[in-house]
Amino acid sequence: MNAEIIAVGHELLKGEIVDTNTSFLAQELSKAGIPVRWSGIVGDDIADLNHAITQAIKRSDVIITTGGLGPTSDDLTREAVAAALEEEMLVDPVLLEWLEGVFAARGIDMPQTNVKQATLIPSAQTVPNPQGTAPGWWARKHDTHIILLPGPPREIKRMWAETVGPELARISGVGAITTRTLKTVGITEGGIDELLSGLFGQKNPYLGIYAHQDGIHLRMIARAPDETEAMELIKPMESEIRAKIGDAIWGVDEETPGNRASELLASSGATLGVIEGISGGVLASHLIQPGIGTASFKGSLVANADGIVEVPGGQTFSAGDMTGGAATLEMANHARKLFNSDYGLCISARDESGYHIAIASEDVQDVTEINARYARAMTMQRSATTALVRLVSLLG
Repeated sequence: MNAEIIAVGHELLKGEIVDTNTSFLAQELSKAGIPVRWSGIVGDDIADLNHAITQAIKRSDVIITTGGLGPTSDDLTREAVAAALEEEMLVDPVLLEWLEGVFAARGIDMPQTNVKQATLIPSAQTVPNPQGTAPGWWARKHDTHIILLPGPPREIKRMWAETVGPELARISGVGAITTRTLKTVGITEGGIDELLSGLFGQKNPYLGIYAHQDGIHLRMIARAPDETEAMELIKPMESEIRAKIGDAIWGVDEETPGNRASELLASSGATLGVIEGISGGVLASHLIQPGIGTASFKGSLVANADGIVEVPGGQTFSAGDMTGGAATLEMANHARKLFNSDYGLCISARDESGYHIAIASEDVQDVTEINARYARAMTMQRSATTALVRLVSLLG
């Protein structure tokens, strides 16, 4: 079997929105044993959509579209598929009742335009969408699967996890697919490749290596008749990786630097105070995401280059002196005083050649120098992520 992905929307063609759905679906289809051979973007034009879908039917076993399932006149993916399959769209009473219930639960009347979201063609079944008002379609015709999904990534991911992914894995005969990701810091991609060279190239489990903002990720993918057996295939590989680079591993799977740091602080009963310069408050935002306990995080002060900071006892100092390792470490200690916390963390305010990260406690006086230049927004994100990963490595 092979697959094709068609992303729909003028906003994608204009570059107003970045298409992240295709990369997600391509990875998931590969895990399901169905390689993607074609992908593309088509605007909200019925003729163009019809042509793209007609061509896809000729060459692909599985076709997945994203977007164009809304209630407005330019949401035309259903119409294009119906035309390509020469079938009539009809309102499904069960689907309409569900849709009306969604609006009723929100306390609003359903606009008449939304009725088109309750339509189906004879060859299609509904793909439930628990997070939106745009149910998907799954049409089966002439041994071809045509799956229509909405545009929002969060809706696609849940629909994939709960309905589409398991069914495609069953159809392809691949069985259960299990993944395990180890997140590392402090070793380059090339260094990891050298240390783990004997593990790359295996097919089951497969080991992939990817560079991310928070370090190098190692992703293990195993296939087996069920998830338990697939995880058993992964365990020996994970054990070998941990034996060789264990000190460099800071997190696994969906863990982020923010939630991992919060977990380690909470488990040790320690607290953290922060003074941010170049990160501009981004680090604090990582520590107050939904689902992350915030009791250990005492607060963050954002100090620009010209700011004056006052700590308990009446001492004041200029945030403009935050550049350089020694000054950044001094600021980390000031953060402890300012927030009466066990740990203090500071990211230097500005430095044309890079920045410093300092972490201080009664037992730790740690400074990390980062020599890197990025655009301002990226520097804010990178410095915050790097600081949190460094904190995790010290706490762990």
